[in-house]
Amino acid sequence: MSVTAQKLVVALLSLALVAALVAAGSVDARRQAEARKHAEAMLDDAAQPQIARGRAVYTKYSCNACHAAGGTGGIMNLNAESGGKVNGLLHLSESYRPAELAEKIRNGVPTVGKGDPTGPDPPLHMPPYRDLIAGQEMRDLVAYLMSLRPPPGEAKSSAW
Repeated sequence: MSVTAQKLVVALLSLALVAALVAAGSVDARRQAEARKHAEAMLDDAAQPQIARGRAVYTKYSCNACHAAGGTGGIMNLNAESGGKVNGLLHLSESYRPAELAEKIRNGVPTVGKGDPTGPDPPLHMPPYRDLIAGQEMRDLVAYLMSLRPPPGEAKSSAW
C-alpha cells in the first residue's frame, strides 16, 4: 500500500473516530438530561406528594391513553374540532377552577365537536368517571392536572 493510501486510511479512521465520539457525546448528553429530569421529578414528588398521587391516579384510570403522558395530548381523534386530535391538558389551570375540573371529570365529555360538519363523528370522547374516581383520588387527580403547564413560550390552546 502506498504512503498516500495509508494517509487516506488514517484520515478516514480519524473521521470515523470523531463521528463516534460525537454520537457518544450526544447519547450521553441525552442520558444526563433524562437523569436530571428524573431526579427533579423525584424531588418534586417528595416535595409535593399530592401531585405524585395525582399522577398515579392519572395513570391508573388510563387518562394517559388519550391525553398522553404528562397531558401533552395529540392522540389522533378523526374529525375532532381540535384539529383531529385529543386536546392536551397543559392549559387547564387557565380555563378551570378545581371544582369545575372535578365536575368535568365526573360528567365526562359525551360529545366532541366535528372539524368537518359533514364528516363522521369523532370516535373518542371522555367518559364520565362519576362512579370510578371520588374523594381523595379526585382531589389528587385535580391537583395534578392543575399543576400541568406548557413549555415556556407556548401559545394557549383550547381546553376540552
